[in-house]
Amino acid sequence: MRLPTKFGEHHASFTRFKNAGRKVVLTRTFMKNRLRRKIEASRRTCHLVNEYMKYSTVHGVRYISHNKATVFERGFWLLMLMLCFAAACLIAEILFQRYRAIPSVLAVKDTHFPLYLFPFPTITICPANKVIKSRALEYLLRFVNGSTFDEELEESMSNIMSALALMQQPLYYRMNPYINASQHMFPLFETMNITDFMMTVLPTCRELFGRCVWSGQRIDCCEIFSIQRTEEGFCYSFNSLTSEDGRHCPLSEVLENEGVVEEDDIMYPGCQLRRNTAVGILTGLEVFLNKIPDEESLGKGQRDPHGVRVMVHTSYEYPRAGSGVWLQAVPSMRLSIMVQPSIIVTSDAVKRLSVATRQCVFPDERQLRFYHVYTEKSCLIQCRIDHVINKCNCTLYFFNLHEEVPECGLMDLPCVVKHTRHLKFLTPPRNVPGFDFTFLNESLDCSHCQTTCYETEHDLEVTFVPDSLPTAAMFYGYLDVAYGNLGATKYQRDITFTWIDLLVALGGVANLFLGFSLISVCEFLYWIFKILKPFITK
Repeated sequence: MRLPTKFGEHHASFTRFKNAGRKVVLTRTFMKNRLRRKIEASRRTCHLVNEYMKYSTVHGVRYISHNKATVFERGFWLLMLMLCFAAACLIAEILFQRYRAIPSVLAVKDTHFPLYLFPFPTITICPANKVIKSRALEYLLRFVNGSTFDEELEESMSNIMSALALMQQPLYYRMNPYINASQHMFPLFETMNITDFMMTVLPTCRELFGRCVWSGQRIDCCEIFSIQRTEEGFCYSFNSLTSEDGRHCPLSEVLENEGVVEEDDIMYPGCQLRRNTAVGILTGLEVFLNKIPDEESLGKGQRDPHGVRVMVHTSYEYPRAGSGVWLQAVPSMRLSIMVQPSIIVTSDAVKRLSVATRQCVFPDERQLRFYHVYTEKSCLIQCRIDHVINKCNCTLYFFNLHEEVPECGLMDLPCVVKHTRHLKFLTPPRNVPGFDFTFLNESLDCSHCQTTCYETEHDLEVTFVPDSLPTAAMFYGYLDVAYGNLGATKYQRDITFTWIDLLVALGGVANLFLGFSLISVCEFLYWIFKILKPFITK
């Protein structure tokens, strides 16, 4: 019984040994086949690499794999190829950084841009007499019933008139002596509405304007001039979209008038601005002014002794206070203003950039609280008005367009004088040398007011000369505003380095240093695919 058992054990051991031998043989065969395939793949890869280098269009590559090339020659061409590749990468990085910076340039596009393609400039006329004294006395006397009207009361009222007449940028500090002299009377006028008072005592259109001529045709002055809000108080404007008669015009009409967008078929009453193509004196707007009687003047209590201030600006922005040309109230004298417009436009490529990148704002991108078209000048006005609101909790009468903010009354004038001294200067960027600490503390931060992408500037040639015209002798002030040249100068802000420029520049660099092109890229990808194909197929 034991023999079969031992025989079975020996048979099982032999079978296991035999199977183990077979496994070793199979493993050795598999390893040999695997090694052979690797060698064949390596040979094939080397062959394909040599083929690519032999026929490559990239300069210098073929010399590295040339059969007859020496080690020195191969090393030289390899070194040159590496140096050229490094130089190409360095210059490509510089070009890419230039593209990312997206610099813009302002270049002259047209030196003879037709005048009929944009409106005649807005003419704002601010009378020196902001207050007709007799009407002002009559208005103020309503609040002093029961008081004896004597010289002292009249002088106090005159001081109040002067303080309100001088409430204008940048002359607020001149209000101070008149406020100090009449401040004891302020409680009597606590309920007085300053806006209503200033509108009532302002010279009327008929009182200020004697005769108007537009493009050689006589026209009613009160038809073409309307009340204009400015930081100098209430004035009169011609061809304005920020005046009381033009404020209702939508943004689309504003942009159409300025030639920013094409005109549509929708017409809004009072929104079509006047245009002109004539050049030279007596071809634009002529205004003859009446004389305001001397007894209606506040004398030293007003900015100018007599006459008017003339400001020329764009139709969709408010006039800049403190500027303008003074027209004296004297007969037989003509103030001629020859206007040369300069228009700045911006390409659509720039508009696609962010505001932070292009550093300018389009008129339709931001909306100011008191007007729906953005300009840098109007933004600065709002910044100054907001400063007064924050400090005195009231708004100045000439921009009291929001009911939620109360209007500054007489009781608020000391606060206005105190805090408007900051309005003269704007805070410069940080770390700019040349400014002391006191200046930085007392300046106004309006850094959010950026340049306008579309802008119209007017260069003025001003002359004040005698005029023998009989009509000029009948009036006290003769204004003549016209174009000085047949065309305007048009500038365009555009990107100096677009993605097309980047592509061309990179192609030039690659070709210069390596003889590289888009075909070379396709060729390289083709050979890479051929090299990797066996591995992918497997």
